Amino acid sequence: MKNSAALDNQRMIAGIGLLFCGATLLLAIPRMASSLYALYPETAYKQTQHNITTEVYQNSISHLDHALSWQNNPVYWQNKAFFHLKYLNTSTKQTPTQKTNLLEQSRNNLINSLSLSPVDPFNWLQLAVVSNELKIPKQQIIESINSSLYAGRIEPTLIIPRLAFSYNFYNDFTEDLKNQWQKQLLIAWTINPNEVIKFIALHPDSKQIALIAFENTPEDSQKLLLELNNFLNKVNIILNRYSKKQ
Repeated sequence: MKNSAALDNQRMIAGIGLLFCGATLLLAIPRMASSLYALYPETAYKQTQHNITTEVYQNSISHLDHALSWQNNPVYWQNKAFFHLKYLNTSTKQTPTQKTNLLEQSRNNLINSLSLSPVDPFNWLQLAVVSNELKIPKQQIIESINSSLYAGRIEPTLIIPRLAFSYNFYNDFTEDLKNQWQKQLLIAWTINPNEVIKFIALHPDSKQIALIAFENTPEDSQKLLLELNNFLNKVNIILNRYSKKQ
């Protein structure tokens, strides 16, 4: 009797184990299926050397739609937005209506991605840029810029592009957002001062904002003015040489 009871217990444990394995496998199937569909866009993009043809674009979107039907993944939404924008930038055959449609689809994809993964400073900035192209109300664009700043203050590859784009809206910022923008300029100076110099040279009015940002670090302020002056002198020399050759 004892052996029979022990055997029953072993069978029960084995059955539970099988059920657990089966459940785990069932849960893994959607992820596996979606990842297989998502492989095509990445592979096709690399094979075409980043030249998005209509066929590659359509097939990539189709595969990503299938991937999303299996798993609602923020990366897949982000990739859809990427392909819409890449096709927009590489193809010259779209009508104005088609271009607007691509931008709108990209914006919707970014919103879906951010609804699933809101802590993504790159996507928030991309949403701001696309919204600006679509003439979305300025306040919504500023909110996206603000979200990008709070999602990732120190992003070496993002900080200069974000400063350059968001500067166009600086005068409409709240005082808090202006302070955050100035702090970003300080961070950018520590990461890549040459890019900060180029940015200020391209946006002369930003010089005064930079001096406000640097008011607690007089040494950096002096260095900024010196390097900016040197950079502008070099640019003027090149321009003078070019004008003489004409």
